[in-house]
Amino acid sequence: MTKNFWFFDLDGTLADTDRDIRVAWLAALDDLGVECPNFERDFIAGPPIEEMAQRLLPGIYTPELGQKIRSGFGRHYDNDGFLNTFEYPGVLDFVRDLKASGMKAYIATNKRYVGAKALAAKFGWDKIFDGLYTGDMHKDDEIGKLRKNALLRLIMKEIGAASDECVMVGDTINDFSAAKENGIFSVGCAWGYGKDEELGEADKRVENAAGLFELLNEEI
Repeated sequence: MTKNFWFFDLDGTLADTDRDIRVAWLAALDDLGVECPNFERDFIAGPPIEEMAQRLLPGIYTPELGQKIRSGFGRHYDNDGFLNTFEYPGVLDFVRDLKASGMKAYIATNKRYVGAKALAAKFGWDKIFDGLYTGDMHKDDEIGKLRKNALLRLIMKEIGAASDECVMVGDTINDFSAAKENGIFSVGCAWGYGKDEELGEADKRVENAAGLFELLNEEI
C-alpha cells in the first residue's frame, strides 16, 4: 500500500443522508411556493444545490432562485438534528484502520460547510478525520463555490500531497471525474447513490466495507 492520503466523499459514502436532505429540500421549496412534481423520482443527493436545482426546475431556474433554495435548505437541514441519517456499516472502522496505520484521511464534500461540520460533530467524525473540506469554504472569485475537482487540488496543495499518493473514495461520477482530472486513484462505493454506469468510471469498485479493507493488501 503506497497511498498515504485518503479523501472521502460524505453523502452516499460515509453515511446515508438522503432522507434528511430530501426533507430539507422539500421544506425549502414549500417555503418558496415552488412545486416540483418529479422531485422524488429525479432528486439525487450529492451534487451542488444549484446544479440539482437546475436539473429539477429547468423551466424556472435562475441563479437567484438557486440561492434562495440554498438558504432555505440550510435553514432546515442544519436544525433538524439529522434524525434520518445513518453511518454505513464498517466504513468508519476502515478510516480508523487507515489512521492507525499512519495514513491521513480527509472529508472532501460538495456539502455546505455548516451542515457538514454539524454532521461531523454529531457522529464524532471530527475526532477521526484529519480535516473537513467543502466547496463553500474556499471560493474562487470567478466561479464562486469550488467544484470537487478544484477542491481536491486545493486539499493536495494545502497538505503537500502528490496525486500518486492519494485516493478518492466516493459514490458518484462527480467524485470519479474530479479524481481523474487530478490524477488520483478513485474507489467507487456500490452502497451509495451512484448508478452502475457511474461506478464504472472509478478505478476500483467495492461492494461493501470489506472491499475497502481488502485495498490495504493491494497495490493501487
